[in-house]
Amino acid sequence: MDFKFILIQMIGILAWLFLVVSYYRKNTNKILVFQIIGTLLFCLHYFLLGAYSGLFICAFETIFDFGYYKTDKDKYIYIASIPIRIIGGLLTFEVFYDVLPIFASLIDGYSLTKRKKLLVFGAVISYTLWVIYDICVMSISGAITDGIIVISNLCILLFNYNIFKKDGIIKIK
Repeated sequence: MDFKFILIQMIGILAWLFLVVSYYRKNTNKILVFQIIGTLLFCLHYFLLGAYSGLFICAFETIFDFGYYKTDKDKYIYIASIPIRIIGGLLTFEVFYDVLPIFASLIDGYSLTKRKKLLVFGAVISYTLWVIYDICVMSISGAITDGIIVISNLCILLFNYNIFKKDGIIKIK
């Protein structure tokens, strides 16, 4: 491995650290501040890898996250972002896995319009899609760190199982 590849992976790990810390914040605005910083670092990471679908989604998620943070119009921002995400996906589409960041972004954006408990659940699905994408574009640090975010958020869900069950987030049949 050369120095550039190692540097790219280190940027991915730093971005991940901001994202992990974000899910342990107490409210959505604090989550978003940490996610904006992490997402900007991931923009740089994907740019250096030449993974333009991931770069596009990260860049626009930074803008959308900032909008979520600055206003209380989360649902409107999400709805307005849908065509932008889809158009961006079409413009950067080269291979089948380029659609994974689009789907992950749509799920993540929708989750941000809901309560923290649903946000954590949505992140499990979203970051699972990112793990697959990261493996495909050789973002080793991204695949490992996104996988850890999935595990971390699953722990949050499991340790707070009774709270989620009471709030109707989890239903057992």
